Amino acid sequence: MNALEPLLPVLQTLEPLGLPAGSLQGWYAYANQKQAARLAQHLKEEFGVILRTFPAQVDHAYLRSDAFEANVVQAVRAAEVAESEDKLRFIARALASCTLSYVTPTIDRFQTLRLIEAVSDRELRVFVEYFRGLDPIDPFSGFLLVSTPFTVTGLSRQEASAALLGLEQLGLLAKEQVPSQDDWAHPPDLAWTLTALARQVAVLGRLTGHEDGPDLYESGPF
Repeated sequence: MNALEPLLPVLQTLEPLGLPAGSLQGWYAYANQKQAARLAQHLKEEFGVILRTFPAQVDHAYLRSDAFEANVVQAVRAAEVAESEDKLRFIARALASCTLSYVTPTIDRFQTLRLIEAVSDRELRVFVEYFRGLDPIDPFSGFLLVSTPFTVTGLSRQEASAALLGLEQLGLLAKEQVPSQDDWAHPPDLAWTLTALARQVAVLGRLTGHEDGPDLYESGPF
């Protein structure tokens, strides 16, 4: 069966933003239709945010391109291996954000959706929690010392550490030397820093740094 069927009514809501009427005919994907239906529920909410909040920023040429269809199919495949509603919501938000225009930084939409598919639920949870401790004004200038214990509610320290290593393998985090926090005369410290790929995931996921805030999203918590 066509796994895109549950998504078609939701995708049609983009016609007022430039999606050509009737363009969805022939769209097809082999994937788990039940997962696609779950994704459609989150996508309906996320497209609603785009329609209400960002209509002037929609990339009309993208909606008319074959790339949009390819990215919808990629999102459905990512949803197929999602283990939680949080992961499905993140996929839906990223796909919805793909409809917007980006000048700086330039976003490779398909690459970013492939990365999101590859990130496990635990790694995504740790990645999102990482943002909670970053500067909300400039989160991409922040870092976390490798020597600093990193804890996430519901995960052991070992599980969180393993997730950080997994994010490094995926190219979302990197270890870099930073000036010592104790004394400039001491050897530099080693810290986790965000990569350019992490920036793309954060932009499509509309993540922001919050020091104390419970929510990371503009519309609802993760």
